[in-house]
Amino acid sequence: MSFLLHQLRRALPLQPINQQPRLLWKRFISEETNAKRERKKIILNDEDLIEKFVKGSGPGGQCVNKRVSCVDLRHIPTGIRVQCQQTRSLEQNRGIARKLLKDKLDDLVNGDLSKHAQKAAKINKAKARKARRAKKKYGTKDDDNAVTSIDTN
Repeated sequence: MSFLLHQLRRALPLQPINQQPRLLWKRFISEETNAKRERKKIILNDEDLIEKFVKGSGPGGQCVNKRVSCVDLRHIPTGIRVQCQQTRSLEQNRGIARKLLKDKLDDLVNGDLSKHAQKAAKINKAKARKARRAKKKYGTKDDDNAVTSIDTN
């Protein structure tokens, strides 16, 4: 059970001009409802999308420059735009573009709960664990470079 601490500030009746008004602070505790946030599922509606097919560009010569295989996908409510030209197939590029758009919307809507953010957090946690183990095993760099001097008087 988690609790939130709320503060309510209320000014008391006005005091003389040379004195500042006193403030009365009341604190009370209330139970937070639905403390755990849930990840929202992203659904792409065709009405919310503008899909254009354009000629590709870049390396590949005539195969890329003449054919219309590049997909330009725009999500109207958010204004997010995705272009895909990964394969020569228009249908495969459409699928890839929709997947990329869905991932971007997931990052926008869910934030820390998105798949990409969770994966990054997992990697960062593993790196921190690895660094902690290395520090425990080898110590810090300052310990290795410290030279003890022995007086030979």
